[in-house]
Amino acid sequence: MVKITCAFRRTIEGRLAISFGADLLKLLSEGPNDSLYIFLNQGSSEAAEISSDSLSTAQILTEQYNRVLAEVAQQTGLPSSKIILTDQDNDGILIDHASAFERADLDVLYPSREKSLLARGSGPLLVPFGDSLSALPAANIAIMLAKKLALPVVFYHTTWIDESQPSTKAEDHMCNGARQVAALLKATADVAAVQYNFVVETADDVAEGILQCSLRQSVRLIVMPRSAKTTIGCYVNQALAKTPVPLLAVASKSGRPL
Repeated sequence: MVKITCAFRRTIEGRLAISFGADLLKLLSEGPNDSLYIFLNQGSSEAAEISSDSLSTAQILTEQYNRVLAEVAQQTGLPSSKIILTDQDNDGILIDHASAFERADLDVLYPSREKSLLARGSGPLLVPFGDSLSALPAANIAIMLAKKLALPVVFYHTTWIDESQPSTKAEDHMCNGARQVAALLKATADVAAVQYNFVVETADDVAEGILQCSLRQSVRLIVMPRSAKTTIGCYVNQALAKTPVPLLAVASKSGRPL
């Protein structure tokens, strides 16, 4: 099972993230050993009460450690045996509002205002794609999640109008690169036996098109790739700034399998 980590923050958003993470753990759990990881940033005020050695096995019974552990257990309803405090956030999926905007090196899930993935009922996962292979790692994660959750996937693409193309169908205006990516997405979903469909349209604004599609399709989670360098104009940050739907921003990591 994918590792799920929540940043520990004593804020409304922090509590939302932990609730969302606990719910996702229950949905994806494959056995009794699956645990929810709670990330304690040693530089934050929330972690200030925890000594620098308290995250080691030898310090597991310290008063500070147990205080945080009890707080998370009370909020989530999880037994303390399924909660692991950690100072590492660099693998698996990190669930945190602030890090979604700040960390381009991690796979960060922005819960928006939701306490659970399926709070509003079942619905598909949305994977936007363009004309490059950058969408494939994000699609692999989305397909894995969709298979475990028994949910469909919507592959979304917005294209420019090709003036030389007389067709009024948006998919006929896709460039060759986007067509090749679409074929790879289809093949990957077929192998995983995940239900899917494609939505191709012309939109004046890509990020806005993604969000509008997510609302029309009753999407439960948007899974988007982003480049290793976070910029103000990137589609991920544009979508994060407005999304009412939870969004998983997938980092572009060297060596990540497609």
